[in-house]
Amino acid sequence: MLDPQQLMWTQIAAGITVLLFGLMLFSLVRMRGRMQAARSWDKVEGIITVSRVDQPAAHASDDQNDAKPIIRYRYQAGGQELESDNIFVGGPAITTRVLAAKLTGRYPVGAHVDVHVDPKQPTEALLVPAAAQNVAALVAFTIVFGFVAATLTAHSLAGHVLYADNGVPLFAFALPIIVLVGGVFCVAEYVRTRRLASASLRWPTASGRVTQCDVIEEIIEEKSDHDDKPTTSKLQHRYQVALRYAYRVGKRDFIGTEVDWGGTMISGLREVAAEAAAKYRPGQNVKVYYDPDQPGQAVLEPASREGALGPLIGAAVCAIVGGVFLTLLIRVGFG
Repeated sequence: MLDPQQLMWTQIAAGITVLLFGLMLFSLVRMRGRMQAARSWDKVEGIITVSRVDQPAAHASDDQNDAKPIIRYRYQAGGQELESDNIFVGGPAITTRVLAAKLTGRYPVGAHVDVHVDPKQPTEALLVPAAAQNVAALVAFTIVFGFVAATLTAHSLAGHVLYADNGVPLFAFALPIIVLVGGVFCVAEYVRTRRLASASLRWPTASGRVTQCDVIEEIIEEKSDHDDKPTTSKLQHRYQVALRYAYRVGKRDFIGTEVDWGGTMISGLREVAAEAAAKYRPGQNVKVYYDPDQPGQAVLEPASREGALGPLIGAAVCAIVGGVFLTLLIRVGFG
């Protein structure tokens, strides 16, 4: 049984988590509604005026989410010349240096782009109306806070911590359930990617030209902290291919960065990345498969299955870890 002070703090915590859960759920619904509305916005021509990556001078590791892509564009709407930096619904996110550079690489300064403008409010504009930043992360946090809010609310209403038959607190069951939900997300990502790969085989094609194909190095700082020893750091090197190819659809020029739907290959050996980069060289002509509804989305090898099993492997790990943990809790709690 919770004493009065413990019950008060439990009720306060329950109220805060319920509020946070409500705000996150509202943000998800609002984001989804804005994405659907943006599909019917007016489309005008714009030009990229700024394209760079902001990164702190104290940057120590390329594994840190401390870089922000800055992309600004100018366009005309409603008789006004306007400027915006909105790319997706939700705005640009803080990410790693490499991913930020990959996004800015798609929008070089001087490039002419399609700008989707809200006809009711011309100052609201997007470059990619069908996408949003951090949706998966927001969904995951919403689910987590939903579990926490439900648990704390139940404790507050009961006036004591809820236990299983054999004394295992019920909130302990939330962790394996969250892991299993993560596995479901991995399966959904795999299905989405495979559907996209299948559809892209039927996409129209355009002639393209490779403008860049380099091996980039990431320096990752790993710190180890022991009670009896001072903190030490170890630098690890990772390598991946930075690919850019230019293509034209109608009267618009685009820059593509994706080879296939398996994601960017990351290797601890420069030789492996160099071998992958050797497939394409600057100036090489390539066939580009582009989405007719979103010409800025394109790949070179839609049939490639390289890296496609990554989400399934993640789902298997989540299923094993979450399933074993949940089974043990059920046996201990109710056996």
